[in-house]
This record gives sequence, structure tokens and C-alpha cells, in this order.
Amino acid sequence: MSLFQGYETDFKLAHSEAQQKLSQIYGLTDQDKRVDLMREVEKLIDDGYDLIDSMSLEVQQLATHQRSSYNAKTRTYKQDLERLKADLKSLMDDNDRVNLLGVSSQDDYNQRQKLLNSHSSIDRSTQRLNDATRTALDTENVGTSILDNLRSQRDQILNARETLTEADTYVDRSLATLKTMTRRLATNKMITYGIIAVLIMLIFLTLISKFS
Repeated sequence: MSLFQGYETDFKLAHSEAQQKLSQIYGLTDQDKRVDLMREVEKLIDDGYDLIDSMSLEVQQLATHQRSSYNAKTRTYKQDLERLKADLKSLMDDNDRVNLLGVSSQDDYNQRQKLLNSHSSIDRSTQRLNDATRTALDTENVGTSILDNLRSQRDQILNARETLTEADTYVDRSLATLKTMTRRLATNKMITYGIIAVLIMLIFLTLISKFS
């Protein structure tokens, strides 16, 4: 996240500079200096929003489980800018606003203010759209992760099934071998019994021939 950290450092510098310039506006009676400082603060605030957007894009490159802490940071930075923006607005009087926007009359100012409000509304809609897009991407990433897990589990089940099939084959072979050994044992027993019977008969025949 070297890029995120770079944007973060630039944001902190811009935020700190905006705070310093904002504090300088208090007590100033020179209208031109007030307006110049306000323009500089407004520019720094805009730069801060751009840096937050850049940080948000970097966060989207991370895995889903790594994003929470970085998203919390960007939300905090955005709140800091909103407070600066509110402080700047509270310092402005109507004359400051007219001079800051570079318009020549109150009517022009009101018209410009409506345009700015419309622009702000568009920005909010864009932000909501971006949030919805990020949510959709997060959902897609979660779905992809679940599918990967399911594929892995399926592969494990298939491997287990193949192992069981091989085991069944070995068991069948072992049973066949045992049956063969059992048959051979029975045959050997019958041969042994036959030999014993022949020997007994020979003994009887020998005895009979001896005493006859």
C-alpha cells in the first residue's frame, strides 16, 4: 500500500496547511487578504477530496478482508474535511462570498450559489453511485471467494471418492486372495486326511499279513 501511504501523507499535509490558513483568517480586517486565504483553504480542501478519492481507488485493489481499516481511515479523513469546510463557511459573510466567487452583484452571487448547490448535489449522487459500485464489487469478490471455496471442496470430495474407489479395489483383491488361500487350505486338509487314511490302511494290512 505504498501509493495509499503516499496519498495519505499528502492529505495530512494539505489538511494541516488548511487548518493553519483557516486560523489566520480569524481577526483579519483586510478584505483582500481574507478572500485570498479563503481561496487557498478552499483549494486545499478540494485537493484533500481528490486525495481521498485516490486512496479509495487504492483500497479497492485490496482483498475484501483487508479493506475495513483503510476504509475507516478514508471516512475519518472525509469527516475532517467536512469540518474544515463547515468552519470556512461559518467564517464567510455575504461580502466574502461575493468576492470569493468573483461575481459583481448579489443576484449573480445567488445564481452562482444555486449552481454550486446543484454541483454539490451531483457530487453527492456520484458519491452514492461510487459507494454502490464498491458494494457491488465487494459482493462480487465475496461471491467469487465462495465459488472458489466450493470448487476446492468439490475437488476434495472427488479426490476422496477416488481414494475410496482405490480402497474398494484393494479390499476386493484382498478378499479374492483370502478366498484362494481358504480353498487351498481346504484342499491341503483333504490331501492330508487322505494320506493319513492310506497310512492307517497300510498299517492294518501289515498287521493282518503278519498274524495270518
